[in-house]
Amino acid sequence: MGNTDWHNLVGATLKELLEPVGIEVRMEVPVTAAPPRADLILIRRQQESWTEAQRLLLADGLVDLAADHILVELKITESLTEDALSRLSMYDTLFLESAGLQRGQLQSVLIAAITPRPEFLERFAFLPFGPGGVYASQPLWGGTIRLILLNELSDEKRNAPLKCFASRQAERKKAFETIKQTGLFRISVTFGQTVIGLWRLLMQGSLNSPEMEGISPEQVALLGREWFDFLLDVMPEEELIAIPKLEQLVLQGRQEGIRIGELRGELRGELRGELRGELRGELKGRLEGEARLLTNQLKRRFGPLPDWIQERIAKADSSLLEAWSLRFVDAQSLEELFSD
Repeated sequence: MGNTDWHNLVGATLKELLEPVGIEVRMEVPVTAAPPRADLILIRRQQESWTEAQRLLLADGLVDLAADHILVELKITESLTEDALSRLSMYDTLFLESAGLQRGQLQSVLIAAITPRPEFLERFAFLPFGPGGVYASQPLWGGTIRLILLNELSDEKRNAPLKCFASRQAERKKAFETIKQTGLFRISVTFGQTVIGLWRLLMQGSLNSPEMEGISPEQVALLGREWFDFLLDVMPEEELIAIPKLEQLVLQGRQEGIRIGELRGELRGELRGELRGELRGELKGRLEGEARLLTNQLKRRFGPLPDWIQERIAKADSSLLEAWSLRFVDAQSLEELFSD
């Protein structure tokens, strides 16, 4: 199905998973000033190296990368082709130049749900690299292209969120089971709802099923929200206690002799309140991330920024930050870039 926005679905899942531990995830990536933004996912580390908490959540093929910018292209319902490799190579070069990065700061990664034939891997010199499901190839123009095959990733906790999008239903089932058994869905209410929404959709049939046509991250979250309310009504008390935000309420109810059934309405309100707070925090964090990325790009190209520019960036909304990012490549000076 061509109308399913897979890069936004996968990107939203990674965003809910990784941003709580300080890894920026963007689904709109400017590679040049002229064309629209590419359907890529940008994973950006904000520290010199991955923290232990971040390593626990990054999948095989990502966790060992030294680059602080990871550019990801997805192939979910389409097979890998030579065109896909050529396009990713072009995006890699354009983004490297537009962001003002050194070669070692950027790593491009192709994530594929459908396992390609061995002849394809051999033709483009993809060799196994580290854990199962991870391959690497060194193109003539330099650098390395990393390939992650979702069907072949191990059943480790860190791989489960990405394996939810594997083409084989048996692999998707194992991934959702891993998320459940390890308690990964409890990272946040919004991530839990996203996972439950994906489970309702992706375990119904194939990735090409009519139910997936045109599905957006917002629709997935809505499905998960409805199902999460139901789970809250039937979830055993010991599982409720395992959700950090609800633990205190449940224990307090025990001390006061309130039955768990009487507490469920209050718990549901607590979860919805947390969700509203998370959404507000997500919007604020997304805006700060866009401003930080633009500021870093400007500093690399033009040097230290005057106070008036930093003040304008700090006060800008998302649409204005996007406009400046798109004009960044062609602008010859800061005055030209901020002429509006």
